[in-house]
Amino acid sequence: MRTNLSDAADGTDVVPGYRPVSVLAVFALLAGILSATAVFSPALLLVPLIASALSVVALKDVSAHGDERAEGGDRKTGRWCALAGLALAVGFGVQSVATNLTQRTVAFRRAEASAAMFLEMVREDRLGEAVKTCLPQVIPPMGIGVGAKATPDVQERQAEASLAGMEVIQDIRKCGRAAATTLRCVGAEVRFPDSWAVVVVIDPCEGRSRPLEIRMLMQSKPVTRGQRIYDNWMVAGIAPNVGQ
Repeated sequence: MRTNLSDAADGTDVVPGYRPVSVLAVFALLAGILSATAVFSPALLLVPLIASALSVVALKDVSAHGDERAEGGDRKTGRWCALAGLALAVGFGVQSVATNLTQRTVAFRRAEASAAMFLEMVREDRLGEAVKTCLPQVIPPMGIGVGAKATPDVQERQAEASLAGMEVIQDIRKCGRAAATTLRCVGAEVRFPDSWAVVVVIDPCEGRSRPLEIRMLMQSKPVTRGQRIYDNWMVAGIAPNVGQ
């Protein structure tokens, strides 16, 4: 019969009832905590996935079921750490996906609304207001002569004339508000930060026999007013849709 005295004499130093902590369970808990980073950046969504997989492996490591060698002192503890890591990973992962989808939906709607507002200004011949919603690269440059300096009023009139001279703007103005218009945000534009592409389809009218399909690039610019920050949506590009 084996006793604690004989165990000590053999040099095994076995403590009755002691169960070692699973290293995998500890790492699973740490990975679950780090999963919070996925909430701030969708690119880090891989962290909750790794944490979930690590938690499942840790649960298997601490479980005695299905492992004939896990008897007595060979069994490990840390089940609660593994479960906590799994819960954190799943929770933060779901929150990251939900936050990303919500932000994407809001951006889609704001981009479409801003594009619709610009089209309304153009159709109603409010080009002065339309110019103010465009970034500088949208308006074609217009020369004023060598050594000449334009006043703000002259620059504004020149910008309106340049905008009115664009072929795509002329096509939009042909039908006024008579033609039905469909706007659809097709996603983020990877070449430009905080930019979203909106495809606009204007039905035929008396001034145009074919539907007009254009592609607008809407860009979000943060603006501080007082102590609050707002998203100011600007037209960063407008041209006929290549795919039409």
